[in-house]
Amino acid sequence: MGNLLLDDRPLVIQPKLIELLGDPTEAIILQQIHYWLVKNINVKDGYSWVYNSIKDWNKQFKWLSEPTLKRKFKSLEDKGLLITGNYNKAKFDRTKWYRIDYDALDEMIQREYQNDTTRVSKRYNAKYQNDTDYTIDYTKNNNIDNTTTTGPTEIGSVYEFWESNVGSLSPYLYEEIQAIYEDWKEVSKQPKEMILESIKMALDKGVRNISYIKTILKRWYDNRIYNIEDLKADQERFEKRKERKSKRNKKGSMFIDARDQDYSKSAEEEWEAFWNG
Repeated sequence: MGNLLLDDRPLVIQPKLIELLGDPTEAIILQQIHYWLVKNINVKDGYSWVYNSIKDWNKQFKWLSEPTLKRKFKSLEDKGLLITGNYNKAKFDRTKWYRIDYDALDEMIQREYQNDTTRVSKRYNAKYQNDTDYTIDYTKNNNIDNTTTTGPTEIGSVYEFWESNVGSLSPYLYEEIQAIYEDWKEVSKQPKEMILESIKMALDKGVRNISYIKTILKRWYDNRIYNIEDLKADQERFEKRKERKSKRNKKGSMFIDARDQDYSKSAEEEWEAFWNG
């Protein structure tokens, strides 16, 4: 454990940057590019640049697939945080050069700061108004809505549930959960609920493995079980099927030979087999 913590060069990231970008992977990539830029190895047109092919970048972010890495770089470009260039000597060389638009990053930070202060100001004003209303009675106070409209995002709720019930989230797990959420958002109006249900099912079986959760979700996806109502209906069909099978066995014989009974599968395993056809 000591070697694992000390020998590898760590990827250090500030939580505030993750919060600002809303994506832990993009924050890690931006931080790593900054790490190389401050070395001023390649200075062109008054700016420091870093260049790499996606395959070479992938060596620094080994837990990501190349398509995912391309998507994250493209997202940072679309946000205006990454500026691309081409200073390659050979015209056929399409390797991208990157620099960070620090002005754009500062503007994003400033906007976030202004939003934070606005929210604080609103909370302060609401508190001030309540405090100066000396005629407020118990009934009126009891009707005050203390909920906020800036609660956790859907995927944020999944992250929170995982950390509360499964364990800490590594960058790899952040990326996996985000990819799962994006895939399910395309086919389901309840992506958060379905992902949470799959995690709960895994926990019920004592499994804390993202691969097992992905297997559950794939079964649902393959069987067009896209929401909680579909899931309940599928479970009801399974229970009815199980009941019909039980009735057929009873009609076949009043006495069941123990050798004919299958004790090898639990009800959950039978349900899984049913999903798989």
